[in-house]
Amino acid sequence: MNPILIDVMIGNRFVCQLKYDKRGWPQMVDGKIVETHRAEDIEAFVYQQRPSLKGKDITIKFSEQRV
Repeated sequence: MNPILIDVMIGNRFVCQLKYDKRGWPQMVDGKIVETHRAEDIEAFVYQQRPSLKGKDITIKFSEQRV
């Protein structure tokens, strides 16, 4: 499984990119088992990795390319 790349933004400014390696919950979609991730878990991961962002208005975006 490839890690999910997460871009963290404050407003329109790029702050950092994080690799989310944790596995999601298996779920059946269109006859295939895929892993789904909860937004709360990803947000908690971002705050764990970058505690200085707590209390700030951040936007989390998924990226397909490495910065």
